[in-house]
Amino acid sequence: MADLLENIFGTLFSPVSTFRRMLEERTAVTTAAIVVLIAGICSGVGGILTQSVLMSMFTEFPPGFEPATDFEEMAFSPAASMNISVVGGFIGWVFIAGILHVVAKILGGKGAFTEMLVLMGFAMLPKVFQAPIGLAVIHIGSLTGAFVSMGLGGILTIWILILDVLAIREAHKFSTGRAIATLVLPFAILILLAFILVISIFLISGIL
Repeated sequence: MADLLENIFGTLFSPVSTFRRMLEERTAVTTAAIVVLIAGICSGVGGILTQSVLMSMFTEFPPGFEPATDFEEMAFSPAASMNISVVGGFIGWVFIAGILHVVAKILGGKGAFTEMLVLMGFAMLPKVFQAPIGLAVIHIGSLTGAFVSMGLGGILTIWILILDVLAIREAHKFSTGRAIATLVLPFAILILLAFILVISIFLISGIL
């Protein structure tokens, strides 16, 4: 338990040295799975709290104004939100780590898939702050709370991306540039394929 807490705090505040020590000590994938579970639960709690504020914004209308869309019906139930966050977190962890591992190998990486799983799992740790962000949004409320949520959520996303780059670099023992390329390349390919698909649909439809 002490080692897990040490790795958690180390990932948040001194990730490079912590990732290297975790690789040397061969931290178990099950330990990373615990981190992914914690991150998923906190993310789910934050999502539930934030959603409640956003839904209240869209369901409070002036007298006599009835929106065409029932926003309350569009909202996920708390149980569904938590399941999506936790289950989706595990699926995304393994799937994304697998894709990035393959790309890293193509770019000359030397790490093992289990090493990628461990470090990528710990790289999800900033998600634990989504729960306190949700509490802050509940306290602030209304439109200001929504902007606070988006702003802090953006910061967490950047933090996670930085940890992802460091995790890829340390797991595969290559340069930061190659680690960034490993992270960006799959998304660039997806964007290119989506663009080609859209153009193809337009051409087939005779719009272009």
